[in-house]
Amino acid sequence: MFKISEFSELTNISPRMLRHYDKLNLLKPTNVQKENGYRYYTPEQINQANQILSLKNAGFPLKEIQSFLNDEFDLHDYLAKQRNSLERDIADKKLQLTYLALLENKCAADTVEIINYPIESKIMDDTFVLSYRQKVASYYHEEQLWQTLFAKIRPQDQTTLGQAIAIFHNSSPNVIDIEVMIGIPKKLKSIYPEAKVFSPGLIASVVISGSYETIPKIHTDMGEWLQLNSYTLSGKLFNIYHSSPATEEHEELFITEICYPIKKQND
Repeated sequence: MFKISEFSELTNISPRMLRHYDKLNLLKPTNVQKENGYRYYTPEQINQANQILSLKNAGFPLKEIQSFLNDEFDLHDYLAKQRNSLERDIADKKLQLTYLALLENKCAADTVEIINYPIESKIMDDTFVLSYRQKVASYYHEEQLWQTLFAKIRPQDQTTLGQAIAIFHNSSPNVIDIEVMIGIPKKLKSIYPEAKVFSPGLIASVVISGSYETIPKIHTDMGEWLQLNSYTLSGKLFNIYHSSPATEEHEELFITEICYPIKKQND
C-alpha cells in the first residue's frame, strides 16, 4: 500500500485534493490508521484516480463523477450532454470576445458612447389590446394618438388597463405611420369588439430610462447584435412604455423598453 504522499506523486493529485475526495466519498483511502491518522491507498486505486482525473479534465463536476463511478447513469449519454454544454460555453465565449473587440474598437476610435446597450432576447406573451393607427408628420404627434385611443375607453375600465405599446410602421421623411395600443382584460372583449391580440413572439429588447434621444444609438447597437447573433428582423419596431409623458412630468423618470421582433436568419 502507498502513503498519501506516495499516492499523490503516482497520480499527480495533491494530498489536499485527496483529502477532499475522501470527504466527498469519491476516492477514499483503503486504510486510515487510528493512532496517527495516516492514510493508505492500494495499487488498484490508481486506476480509479485516473478515471476521476479523466472525467474532471473533460469538465465533469466532482459530484457527477461520483454518480458515474456508482453506475447511476449511462456514460455515453452524459458525454454527449457534456459536449453540447461545452460547445455552448465556447460559443458564448466567442461571442463575448467579439463584443470585447467592438468595445476595443470604439475605445481606440475615442467614441463618446463606448459601452453597448445590454440587449436581451425573450418570448413576449400574447397581449389582448385596443389600438389606434394613424399617419402623422412627426413623432411628437404620437401623444394625439394616445388621446384618441383613451377617449374610446370607458372611465370604469381605466384601472384595468395593461401595457402601453406603440408600433412604428413604414415611415418616410414626411409621414410616420404609428399604431398605439393598450392592453385590456379579455373579459372586456364584448365591450370592445374591435380589440385584437398582439403576438410579437420572439423579440430582442433593451430597457432605457430618461429621454428618447439615445434611441438612434440603440438602433446602431441592435444592428450589431443582430449580425453577431445571426438574427434578422421579423416585424416592426415597437416601444413598451413602462412610464412615459402620460404618467410622468420629468423625462428622467421615463422608462421605455425598445423592442425588435426577430428570427434566426435561416428560419
